[in-house]
Amino acid sequence: MIGVALLVQSACWAADATGQQVRIHIVGNGWHAGLVLPAAGVNAQVPALRERFPQAQHYEIGWGDMGFYQAREVTVGLAAQALFASKGSLLHVVGLPGALTPHLRGADTAEICVSSEQHERMVRLIAQTFMHNAGGQLEPRGPGLYGDSQFYNAYGRYSLLNTCNRWTATVLQAAGVQISPRISLTAASVLRAARSHGS
Repeated sequence: MIGVALLVQSACWAADATGQQVRIHIVGNGWHAGLVLPAAGVNAQVPALRERFPQAQHYEIGWGDMGFYQAREVTVGLAAQALFASKGSLLHVVGLPGALTPHLRGADTAEICVSSEQHERMVRLIAQTFMHNAGGQLEPRGPGLYGDSQFYNAYGRYSLLNTCNRWTATVLQAAGVQISPRISLTAASVLRAARSHGS
């Protein structure tokens, strides 16, 4: 573990010759991989999140099928609907105050460091995924799954070939991670690419 940590730290120091670098975490739970990013950059692109999560230092953000994401109990029928007849997509945002260590402890994670320009590209893609109403406001869809969290209506149609992990892979690709969103359909494949980039 120490060796891996040192490799990631070295990669972070080398991320940007100007010294500007942003640490990003990828978090997996077996079937889904999401992103943990500093709140400041996201707030700059999506100011409404600052109002909703005033204490957040970081956000955990993921994208997925509406029915599957919000289900109290996951069933085969819901999974099939998500893959073949999705009724819509959502972004799940968790506001994380304070240190990240307690939130990440025990999770399957990877860590990368990106330049400020790469980080801005990531955040821009995330911001463009949020759906807005006619008044330009975000569209909340109820409380999230855990902690201080919220669902929001999102652009994109979930399907067998356009999964939550493909969305995460697309955002990582914008940050220079060598990953193919077309074949990154599992959380494991996303985490593996991120770890390869970090090392």
